Amino acid sequence: MATRVETVAVQPLATRALASAASYVVIYGVTFAFFAPPATRLAAGGYSALDATSVTFALLLVAALTVTFGATIFGYSVGWKVESDVRSRRMSETRGTVEFAALGTLLALATAGVFLLIVTGGSGVSLSLIGAATLGLVVPGMAAAFCTRSVVDHVAAAKRDIFATSLSALVVIVLVNYLIVGSLPALADVPQLFGL
Repeated sequence: MATRVETVAVQPLATRALASAASYVVIYGVTFAFFAPPATRLAAGGYSALDATSVTFALLLVAALTVTFGATIFGYSVGWKVESDVRSRRMSETRGTVEFAALGTLLALATAGVFLLIVTGGSGVSLSLIGAATLGLVVPGMAAAFCTRSVVDHVAAAKRDIFATSLSALVVIVLVNYLIVGSLPALADVPQLFGL
């Protein structure tokens, strides 16, 4: 057990930040895949067929952008900061985990807010849209925020583990983007999505 602690302590900061980013993306993407079907059904509820397609597309688009860019950048940058602060003893391991979870929760709430702003254009927000944002964006974001730090030691422990997790993160990104392409509405509907 003592050897494991020494190994974790000497791991390069960049390795641990990469492990954090890859883990965050995988957890977010897998959780999103689990909650996407009920979230898209909720998003489409109460809309005509044309509007339902646009709202569903907006949900998937925001999730794809979050997995591709938001989760990757967040996981790496916040992972780097937290790991750096823990390593230099500016914060405890527990406080680092709490900070990572709190910032991840804020990101998830902000992402849901962006989705609601896009689809409502400032008009009234329905309960089905709030449910869709919660299931499709907040729950995956919070799951990733709360679970990532608990797996970083394992992922960063060996090169094969970090390679496998990074490859899994890439597969998750590709699959989520494939999902968005498959749900792309007719090109004429895209301007309507943004209220044009």
